[in-house]
Amino acid sequence: MPQISIHPQNTIQRCLLAVVAVAILPALCVAQDEWLYAWRNQPSGEFAPDYRKVDPFQPMLSDADLELQAARKAPSFLTQFASNVKTSALTDADTATILDAPEFDILAVCDAADYELDPLMPAAHESAQGAADYTQLDELMPQIETDLPITPQQVFSNAPAQCNTCFGWQVLPQGLMYKSYIAGEKEPRMQFIQLYDTRSKQRMWDAVLGGRVGLLRHGNCSSLNPQGFQLDVEGAVFARVLPDEHSAMLAGSDYRAGLLGTNRFNGTAVKYGYYHVSSHIGDEFLLANPTFNRINYVRDSLIAGVTQDLKYSTQIYGEFAYALGVEGGAKPLEFQCGTQYLPVAKSSLRGAPYGAANYHTREDFGFQTGFSTVAGWGWQGPRTRHRLRIGMQYYNGPSLQYQFLNQVENLYGGGIWFDY
Repeated sequence: MPQISIHPQNTIQRCLLAVVAVAILPALCVAQDEWLYAWRNQPSGEFAPDYRKVDPFQPMLSDADLELQAARKAPSFLTQFASNVKTSALTDADTATILDAPEFDILAVCDAADYELDPLMPAAHESAQGAADYTQLDELMPQIETDLPITPQQVFSNAPAQCNTCFGWQVLPQGLMYKSYIAGEKEPRMQFIQLYDTRSKQRMWDAVLGGRVGLLRHGNCSSLNPQGFQLDVEGAVFARVLPDEHSAMLAGSDYRAGLLGTNRFNGTAVKYGYYHVSSHIGDEFLLANPTFNRINYVRDSLIAGVTQDLKYSTQIYGEFAYALGVEGGAKPLEFQCGTQYLPVAKSSLRGAPYGAANYHTREDFGFQTGFSTVAGWGWQGPRTRHRLRIGMQYYNGPSLQYQFLNQVENLYGGGIWFDY
């Protein structure tokens, strides 16, 4: 029988190796398991450690414990802002109809899920402890409690509110406080009339393209009987065409532009401001008449006028203008006065007759006065007070085209007018 020799030193080393292997094997198994867990949970298959299980500085908590702890933390500013935007967008569509209800409860209308910042947020009865975590956030971002959210429907409207008895500032108001004179020769309007001059034996067309509108008003909102102050802008071109000449040549055109302040109180209307007039000769007319002495007629005038209602349908008026700058034979002084009868028909479709007379005196002609009268039938807008007229006109005096400064005309004819 062979003899077995035992070496105590080798035996002790092997026992120590066995003890170390038994101690290290569980740790290696756990590390391998954690590596497989992290790899299997990566969508791309790339290795990335799961710090919830392998970070030695984190407590060994379960998934449910970690998720509950994260839910109790205060939400970030971006998370809270995104949730508020989402809640507002979902409730804006229903707010307009809900506001009309006699009793409005926002919590009863909106779904509770719309107010959750995170699907993992605890319920209201479980958030007593979590409410303390929001104290620091509330100090940095104090919350203002409002009864109802502010929506575009509460700020904007499809149409401005209508109030005929209000008194205040308005932009682009309806109606004019100071109406144009219907027999005035140089009033901004829309016009086409055919006239015959008994002196020159010529037929002519006088057309006007222009108007006057209100920019700003401090007064009531009525267009039928406006009261207060109003700022108006006006502009027009007054063209004369000679239809019997070759190619119906343009004889000349006058241009007018102005900025007026107007006031009206009861039956008295006042205007004041500035206007510019310049006259230009037609190219075809100048080619056909090479000996014609063209002038550069210009007036830059300050103007003031007053209109008084005698009755609802009858007015008288007077106007004074002084030119600060003149050219081409123009002189500073200018006067205008007249009367007009403008009844309003009971039916806007039926219309009513009208008549007016105007006297216009200019220093350009040595204070010679031009007389104009118009009469016919007209229709007035029930809301805008715009007036459409047809009728006849007679004029005697200095030429209506300021380029022909030394000519006197005796005109009669008829046409159509549209007054603002």
